[in-house]
Amino acid sequence: MRRLMITALAAALMLAWAAPASGAKPHCQINRDTGRCMIKATDPETPSLPGQPLPASDSEPASNSGPGSPCIWRSEAWYTDGNSDPVPCTSEHGVWSNMANCYVGPTPVDPQPPATAPEWDGHAPGEGAIYGCYTVAGSLRGTIWLAEPPSAADVGPSPGEVAQIAVERMNLRAIDIGMSPAPDGAGIVGLPTWLWVQDPGEQTFGPITRTATAGSVTVSATARVERIVWDMGDGTQVVCAGPGTPYTASQGRSASPDCGHTYTRESGYVPGRRYTVTATSEWVVDWTGVGQSGSLDLDGLSRSVQVSVGEAQVLVN
Repeated sequence: MRRLMITALAAALMLAWAAPASGAKPHCQINRDTGRCMIKATDPETPSLPGQPLPASDSEPASNSGPGSPCIWRSEAWYTDGNSDPVPCTSEHGVWSNMANCYVGPTPVDPQPPATAPEWDGHAPGEGAIYGCYTVAGSLRGTIWLAEPPSAADVGPSPGEVAQIAVERMNLRAIDIGMSPAPDGAGIVGLPTWLWVQDPGEQTFGPITRTATAGSVTVSATARVERIVWDMGDGTQVVCAGPGTPYTASQGRSASPDCGHTYTRESGYVPGRRYTVTATSEWVVDWTGVGQSGSLDLDGLSRSVQVSVGEAQVLVN
């Protein structure tokens, strides 16, 4: 960890951060027992949905809008939360330092201050060096001691990377499936099947908001389910933009108004003689922080149940 000393402030600053992998979107590995999301970095493609047209407004899956700049200029002291804007991490003036809130010149100032100068902060000349500290406009703000030359690799995590930390804290999980006929129950060919999210909550459907801080970057992220893709086990998929409508006995044999399916073939011909129904919830995350904003998309969280579907039997006396 480098120690910085700015003449104007005559103080040493120290910060530490932990950044996730850069340039990748979060991916949820699902715990089979709980359906919870365990995030790792990857970049998979969202599969197409054969035979199931999507609404025009939802024909493309959500996508990451970019990580945002990790280099932040604060118009006041850098330890405040407001009045911040992204800046290029390198310029003709040097490499940006979030800790010093300035561009650090690429080479030591010449001549170097005498050994008795306060800029050295007790270090002997030749032990590190004194560098210029320049404002965004390029004017000299002061000087700064560094043990090594400045490097662009020293900047902290980007806001998009900090947003991934916030998503990890959400503990998102797959939905609990609501279905009529009931999961592990029996349905009839030609009768409508209703599909819905059973008891939707923050962690299964959203919206849910969490905040994370790393280095000088604080980000607030809000996640919500954008759509649910139901694989019905008979080769068809149903795409629902909302949580669906729970079935009640008063609905009789009517079809679901917003999320349902009708089987046209019994399940006796598939292995196990039951259809496996899988609900995959696809999340989108919007984040804001340090004067920037963006979005992340998450791979789907899935849960499966099984249902038997048979032919109706007609008795003739």
